[in-house]
Amino acid sequence: MSGDKIKNSKFWPVLKPFLGIAAAVFINIFFNRLMGRFHIPLFMDNIGTLLAAGLGGYLPGIITGYMTNVVNMTADIENVYYASLSVLIAVAGSFFYKRGYFDKFGKALITVPAFAAIGGALGSFLTYCIYGFGMGEGISAPFASRLLEKGIFNVFTAQFVSDVAIDLVDKFLTVLAVFLILKVIPTRIKDSMGLYAWRQNPISKDDRAKIKKDTIKGIPLGVKITMVVALFMIIIAFVTTSISCILYHSFAMEQLSTPGITLETIRLSEVSFLAKVLSLFIGFFLMILALSVWLARYFVIYPINAMTLVAERFAYDTEKDRAKSVDSVKKLDIRTRDEIENLYSAMSLMMEESVEHMEYIKKKGEEISKMQNGLINVLADVVESRDQKTGHHIKKTAAYTRYILKSMKEDGLHADIITPEYIENVANSAPLHDLGKIVVSDMILNKNGRLDDAEFEKMKSHTLAGRDIIKKTMELAPDPGYLEEAEKLATYHHEKWDGSGYPMGIHGGDIPLSARVMAIADVLDALLSKRSYKEPYSFEEAVRIIQEGSGKHFDPEIVDVFMHHIDGIKEIADSMDKDL
Repeated sequence: MSGDKIKNSKFWPVLKPFLGIAAAVFINIFFNRLMGRFHIPLFMDNIGTLLAAGLGGYLPGIITGYMTNVVNMTADIENVYYASLSVLIAVAGSFFYKRGYFDKFGKALITVPAFAAIGGALGSFLTYCIYGFGMGEGISAPFASRLLEKGIFNVFTAQFVSDVAIDLVDKFLTVLAVFLILKVIPTRIKDSMGLYAWRQNPISKDDRAKIKKDTIKGIPLGVKITMVVALFMIIIAFVTTSISCILYHSFAMEQLSTPGITLETIRLSEVSFLAKVLSLFIGFFLMILALSVWLARYFVIYPINAMTLVAERFAYDTEKDRAKSVDSVKKLDIRTRDEIENLYSAMSLMMEESVEHMEYIKKKGEEISKMQNGLINVLADVVESRDQKTGHHIKKTAAYTRYILKSMKEDGLHADIITPEYIENVANSAPLHDLGKIVVSDMILNKNGRLDDAEFEKMKSHTLAGRDIIKKTMELAPDPGYLEEAEKLATYHHEKWDGSGYPMGIHGGDIPLSARVMAIADVLDALLSKRSYKEPYSFEEAVRIIQEGSGKHFDPEIVDVFMHHIDGIKEIADSMDKDL
């Protein structure tokens, strides 16, 4: 298979990090053997480990560190017992890299004492235990022996000072090498070196950061998995280590009769055995723990978090938003091949069906709304048909009302009240403003000439009669909707700004906004329409009368809007006369 085919294969994203780990192990072995070849008293076996930990994360770094010591067994079997130290250095290296310590050399130097503490201080203590509280045989042994000969230090202190001193130099050169290598590696390659196993379309860094910040009521799932794996491994390690120590002790005691074997030598050999077992376990424990967390993250945690994010962001506002949200669910493409995938499939199907059901309900709602509007217009037409003088009054006033409200919204007036929904509610309920005329006799409605006082009082009663009819209708409806505005229009559309109107005689801002708008629309159409007792006014004359009523009959603010958009009003008046 050619190089291009390998890179384009589905296995390349997983294969690439492991090739990187193999390269990192080779770097560790190469520099370590190079030091040995020229008899330089340094280890230099953590350069690859830190590179893998920084570029790939905890797991690649831990695997690199552990495998380096396993491979180094070929040179010295004792190397495998220090795998735990390499693993700890990998963990520390990944921690420092993620927090930007390798961005600048000054910050990188801060990591040197930490690495030296692991490799030198902990390493010295481990060596002391492995060699039965005696001097080790590593590269620090000659320096430790010289210190011991001076009589200033005991065995442990002499070895400790030597190990820490050598490791400070070793880790300084290691950090320097890692820093320089990172500087020459292109960012594009750095970003591609992570060990990923996405079982869905990857979650962005920003979303992963958001997930970490989200408050969880209990213990996060990742922490629970880590705790469970750690607990079981500790129990297993305790049991196996105890059994191993018991068996080793029994075997050692059987050798007590052998010349040169004493209880003291047995005790020291048991200390050495326990130190080796614990060191092997700690390294292996951290590697398995990191692997378990990594697998849980990509096969359980990330898929669940991805579904949670999509559910939180699911938008129902518009048809476009709903379609986009359903598409975002499908794009997750979770493929864990287990119960998580079944949950995703069920969630995806449920959301898709919910949106389809919402679209169906919306469509039916629109149909019902149209039917409702039609019935209201029919009812209003029935009332209007009894008044032979009005001439399609309800259609004209509804058109004027809608236009004035839209103009007020454009001008930024009453932004807290005038919303698209409010405009629709008022415009749809406008035909009902004269509903109360159903209680007024035909003789009064169709009288030729002006009404006398008694007849006018009866005519005025249509406002409260309309209110009562709409109120009774609202009591029957679970959601009155725009009937609330219809009630206001029916009741208050004959109120005047100065308080001289009827039926309540309220004034100014106490009059509902919708009724103040309807007052202008109602009077405008009355002026432009022919009556038995008058000829229609010209548009210019009607406008002049409305202007004169500003601050008296009409809200001056609405009159200003009316005049500012007078061309649009004129177009509606002309088109309505032409159509009707």
